[in-house]
Amino acid sequence: MFKLVHALDIPFNYVLEYYDSFKNKSEINSYTISTIVDSEDAYYERIIDSFEELYYLVDEECQNCIIGFGSIENSGFLDYHKDNMNEGNISYGVRENKRNKGYGTLILNLLLIECQKLGMEEVCVSCLQDNVASKRVIEKNKGTLEKYWIDDLTEKPALKYWIKLHPTLEDKLKRVRKINQTKEVLRREIYE
Repeated sequence: MFKLVHALDIPFNYVLEYYDSFKNKSEINSYTISTIVDSEDAYYERIIDSFEELYYLVDEECQNCIIGFGSIENSGFLDYHKDNMNEGNISYGVRENKRNKGYGTLILNLLLIECQKLGMEEVCVSCLQDNVASKRVIEKNKGTLEKYWIDDLTEKPALKYWIKLHPTLEDKLKRVRKINQTKEVLRREIYE
């Protein structure tokens, strides 16, 4: 049985082992995970201070075996993504030796359930056009292609998808409260 576990509930040495399993560290498309190289404190501070909700996919039979990760950017500024950004507000990745086994599809599916619980009505997910596996994962999770674009970092063609969700009214109200709290925090930071 597999489940998503919040990053704060995973021991640091398990996360470090997951990070070290990647030969090419640039494949880890999460700023939070990349802060591991700084220190354990920096990693946990980043989790606490971030608008990003970071999760790890673990096998309940093998708790210390992280299969992959997923993150949800939950600032409440999805309209900004629609109008100004090509990158998605969800990212995910799978340990190299666990790829092509359906875990990416599972991680994204579980992240979408978390997004519904957060009251989100839709999410944006993007990938490089030549990343056939990620494109397939997004499309299996009912992603609708919005546009093609050129990624600034890699200068390669990329794809931007939207996935519609159906949160409950209660979850939507929670999200509105969260957005209002976020705006208030940002307002205080700007004017103090």
